[in-house]
Amino acid sequence: MTYLKKINALLLVAILALSVFVSPLAALAQSEEIVAKVNGVAITRQQFIDLLEAEFGHFVLQELIQRELVRQKAEQLQVTVDEAEFAETYEMVMAQVGGPAALQLMLMQNGLTEEMFKDQIRFSMLASALTQAEVQASEEDLRKFFEENRAYYDQPLAVEVSHILVETEEQARDLLAQLEQGADLAALAQEHSLDPGTAPYGGYLGMITEGLTVPEFETVAFSLTEGAYGLAESVYGWHVITVHSKQEAKAADYAVIADQVEYDYRRTKALDLQSYLYRLEQEAELEVIWQPK
Repeated sequence: MTYLKKINALLLVAILALSVFVSPLAALAQSEEIVAKVNGVAITRQQFIDLLEAEFGHFVLQELIQRELVRQKAEQLQVTVDEAEFAETYEMVMAQVGGPAALQLMLMQNGLTEEMFKDQIRFSMLASALTQAEVQASEEDLRKFFEENRAYYDQPLAVEVSHILVETEEQARDLLAQLEQGADLAALAQEHSLDPGTAPYGGYLGMITEGLTVPEFETVAFSLTEGAYGLAESVYGWHVITVHSKQEAKAADYAVIADQVEYDYRRTKALDLQSYLYRLEQEAELEVIWQPK
């Protein structure tokens, strides 16, 4: 049973935060191998390991304990990391840090290999999935959550619009006449529109819902039929508006989106990652024998 969905921003932060504690200690064998010399005086690998253990041993041991707790809980609840979702997540993490080159630089700066980093992402994804899997979600709870969040699930009335913003009514009416005679709206918008956000894209504003634009613009946009043009004056100037398509308001059907509602409910009610790991520690029978040298 897998509860994994797309990675969210909080999980990404957790991955990047936890990854700096991935320990190189397990890969270091005890040895008298010399790792450095200072004016002829040798520093051995054992000295190096001892200092690492003294300074970071607590963090490393805590992570090893948490990993085992997560492994046991995942086995108990039969929660796994889906490989396709892992690949998608890894690509997202790479994009967030600035691409492959930036990721390699980050890994080098933190003394990590790519495999160590991937392993940490898997651990974070699995732990995050467990936080959701442990949320109790009855049918009554889910339906109540759905009703309380109908504004999120219902499809609102929306229109897909483009516009050209100019200073004067005369300019607006001239452009409107050209459009009604077959002129290309995108070309006119790129040449004349004063809206820096849409002019480079041919005046395309995209889908808008009620309340997202100034009232004067909205009134005209929602009154137009598909393919029609209209004028509106606002505090920004004069708008030449066209509607490409309309999306009618539609109430969500719980039966159709029940899986999405359950995922949203679990994600909303789940503990944050650190709190969940702390809870696992509190519930477990732990015996810490290690003492720093």
